[in-house]
Amino acid sequence: MRDKYLSRMRHLLLGIMGCALFSLIGCVGQVTPEYKDAILTINKAIELDYLLYLPNSYSSERPWPLVLYLTGLETAGDIDLINQNGPPQAISEGLENDFFVLAPQLPGDVHWDAEALMALLMDIQSEYSIDPGRIYVTGFGDRGGYGCWDVATSYPGTFSKVAPISAPACTEICRVGDVSIRIYHGKIDQLVPLEDAENMRFELDYYCKADVELKVYEGMEHQIWDTVYADSEFWLWLTNSNPVRGGPGKKPLQKHFSTRLSREVEDNYLLYLPKQYEKNASWPLLIFLHGSGSAIEDIEKIRVGGPPKRFEDGMDSEFILLAPQLHANLPWDVERVLALIQKVSNDYNVDATRIYLTGLSRGGFGAWELAVSNPDMFAAVAPIAARDIPGVERLAKTNIWIFHGQDDDGVPWQGSQFMYNRLKHAGANVQLSLLEGVGHNAWDIAYNSEEFWLWLLSQNNENSEAGNAVN
Repeated sequence: MRDKYLSRMRHLLLGIMGCALFSLIGCVGQVTPEYKDAILTINKAIELDYLLYLPNSYSSERPWPLVLYLTGLETAGDIDLINQNGPPQAISEGLENDFFVLAPQLPGDVHWDAEALMALLMDIQSEYSIDPGRIYVTGFGDRGGYGCWDVATSYPGTFSKVAPISAPACTEICRVGDVSIRIYHGKIDQLVPLEDAENMRFELDYYCKADVELKVYEGMEHQIWDTVYADSEFWLWLTNSNPVRGGPGKKPLQKHFSTRLSREVEDNYLLYLPKQYEKNASWPLLIFLHGSGSAIEDIEKIRVGGPPKRFEDGMDSEFILLAPQLHANLPWDVERVLALIQKVSNDYNVDATRIYLTGLSRGGFGAWELAVSNPDMFAAVAPIAARDIPGVERLAKTNIWIFHGQDDDGVPWQGSQFMYNRLKHAGANVQLSLLEGVGHNAWDIAYNSEEFWLWLLSQNNENSEAGNAVN
């Protein structure tokens, strides 16, 4: 308690001394946060259509391997299209399979929901005899490849083999555990940078000591999955047996899975209110997601940088600042953050047309995910030093400013460049600042820029669904 008291007093003194630094935006004196916690209930309904291929000569008397196969928007509109790629195509064309293939259909223009996939998998395990030590996952493209990484890292110990194809990178990759991994990527992929695959291979090999290999296809762009799934070496690695082809084509079972999930979470957060705050007026809201490190264990560390420090140093901040604490050494859980935003919006008079989002490093990645999952919510989004993610085109109507250091040796800047390229092509109001001579810490320059704050706070959400997005 004494250490926390001293820390708060130190910040108070620094705020008083730092007031003169911010003449362009102004200075209103020291603003300190309220320390809060919330118990939140998260409910969601899961509806998934899927195809299920049973093994040849299936019998419940012994356990069988299972391959979870994830596609993307390519098949979201027609479940029969799943049969035109990957393991389903191979089986329908005569591949003799001594394993299950579970192929859910992506339920619209969304990311794969790892929790929903695990609920489906557990339902299959309750109905059929599945070998828990031989469950594999593979997926291709922007959505399916990333979904492969996401479900494998979200549920470590579930999958013994992981094969993402043309996939964006993910965070906290070592959570995947003791598995065998094969990564496939096109050399000239214009949708997802090759650097993502190279970075995943490096981290898995160097930090995680995993069994990992990366195969790069020279002269090929994003759509390499037909080549990968036609390769006998892929099937030999995945199934531990040489593929046998030429049998009669097999049709899958087509089924629907429906359930409801509910969980209760407890989150800590800092809340900064403007000095002039009045309940009767409506106020902009800025959500700040911190990065990895000591802030996960010590909420005081959130205050030492970024928007919280600017607020405490006396920036004339006529907005509410919400700074959640990451609940564990995990990626940001966008459902938890969304529930917290909804709570704060209900407790305070938040202007739904001026909700802003920013984050640094892991928090920048979380900002991307939260924004893409809720494209109607934010007037402006500013990810800093963040990895790229799938489906960024959903933010075509959002104002975005991306920051990245060109010398970042932890998170490749090419991911930010590709995000910019894709958003620009989608018609978004987006800008990218690649900072020369700057490593991973691009946030000090971004958050100390008066131009950034003037830009951010001038943005308005013109989407007609803005009010519904926070309810």
